[in-house]
Amino acid sequence: MNVFGTDGIRGEVDLRPCGTREAIDALVDDRRLTLPLAWLAGQAVARTLDVEGAKVVVGWDDRPGNPALVQAVQDAFQTAGWEVTLLGTCATPLVHHMLLKTRASAGVMITASHNPVEDSGLKVFDAAGRKSTPELEVRLSRTMLDLAQEDHDLLHLKDTTAGCQADDPRFERAHAAWLDARMTDLTAMFPDTGGALLHDSTMPLLLDLSRGSAIAWLPAWLDARELSVEEVSHMASAMNRKCGAGELAPGKRWTWEEAADEDHLLLRHVRRAPEGTLLGAALDGDGDRCLLLVAESEGPAVVDGDAMALRLLESAARDRTWTVAASIESDLALSSSAQAMAHVGQVMETAVGDRWLAVALAEASEAAAPCVIGVEDSGHLVLPSRCPDGWSLVGDGAASLVAVLLAGLGRRGAVRQPGGWKKRVSIAPAERSRWTGEGPLADAVLATVHAVLPHAAEVAAGGLEAEPNLLMVQGTVDGVRFSLGVRNSGTQAKTSLSARADHPRAMAQLDALLMALDDVLRPELTP
Repeated sequence: MNVFGTDGIRGEVDLRPCGTREAIDALVDDRRLTLPLAWLAGQAVARTLDVEGAKVVVGWDDRPGNPALVQAVQDAFQTAGWEVTLLGTCATPLVHHMLLKTRASAGVMITASHNPVEDSGLKVFDAAGRKSTPELEVRLSRTMLDLAQEDHDLLHLKDTTAGCQADDPRFERAHAAWLDARMTDLTAMFPDTGGALLHDSTMPLLLDLSRGSAIAWLPAWLDARELSVEEVSHMASAMNRKCGAGELAPGKRWTWEEAADEDHLLLRHVRRAPEGTLLGAALDGDGDRCLLLVAESEGPAVVDGDAMALRLLESAARDRTWTVAASIESDLALSSSAQAMAHVGQVMETAVGDRWLAVALAEASEAAAPCVIGVEDSGHLVLPSRCPDGWSLVGDGAASLVAVLLAGLGRRGAVRQPGGWKKRVSIAPAERSRWTGEGPLADAVLATVHAVLPHAAEVAAGGLEAEPNLLMVQGTVDGVRFSLGVRNSGTQAKTSLSARADHPRAMAQLDALLMALDDVLRPELTP
């Protein structure tokens, strides 16, 4: 059993008292995250990654259940003899950075990213700043299960509304200082604007920070670099509620009138602008990804991670050879465009999750001056960052915004979509255990592909080692390269169907395929 999903442990916070055995069942069966579960996870990390003089850095975002979860995780590590440093409310990438800066043995971020504020979870980092691998997660899960069979006195863990404090007030400036230090390298990698954060508009760039920790520093940081911004998410009633990148989707478009009627704060504040104007930027709750809005003729449209990566590659320094990694949900036309660029040496495809981008780019990141870009269309951009022992790879929404502005994406007309087509359909709620990527349901998927696309050529089915339940079908139809993926979400009770093509002329056929697959799978997967 593995209690981890695509990006750590997540569930709806339930602070009612329970035993450790019940805590495991609550997470696995009902997606409920309890204090004993958080304590078990902390203990498992401490026991699995234990070294002499072990220390851990712990950060969290602003969720009502997090003070109690922080207390449980802190208690777990201290009980195991670890030194604990509390970073305070921060973004996930700052845990990665501070772990490496302080040479800690592990890091824990208490967050559920873009999930509703009622949820929370834990992301685990090893001593190298890498997010937990499936192998480590299996070890951690086994340790948690073993610990759950023992008797533990956890009565002192209780619901608390008391806010947790950072151990050092200087941590509040740590993210801004880190981005300051990265500016020289980011400017060298993307020299288009000579280090200026350009924005061709008479209006401020709208900034939606999902009411996350970046509100405390990023608007002032950008203003100090002569970029006029207007932050809107401070008006939200809670983090991620009607704000942030988590409420936006790649490929989404609105008319100006539709945007004005939306509940989403960023869309409601958008004002008409000439076509091609960059309108705004949105980070997700834990600050590790970024999406943009651009003005089209009829209204605003989402600029996703693929379009951002395309601009980075187009403006990237030509005195070096670049390596690119894109997830299986990225636009196929992005890969085709990147492969055609003389300064790009290698393009790789990875499983979903920014950790797999970092894994794929690890070898290239060992160069004296790494030239790597990892991308997911959801807005994860993985870029190199200096650390005490050389370089690390990290996805940071604030740095992603800065990088694309350095690459000239703030110029009017600079946004260019990769040019392919993609669409996702979610079956939710889904009984994920029924989809394994093989067996009768997988056979039914393949039969549907052949029935709907009878003239498809070079059709091949397979998967990825990092995605054990993924079924990926690739081929060509009418000369257009296509890819179909069926996989379980690692963070929510849903199964996702995604279709991609490197040219839009296959759109109608692939849209029909998705509809047919939905008809086949939804009755089988719905609880």
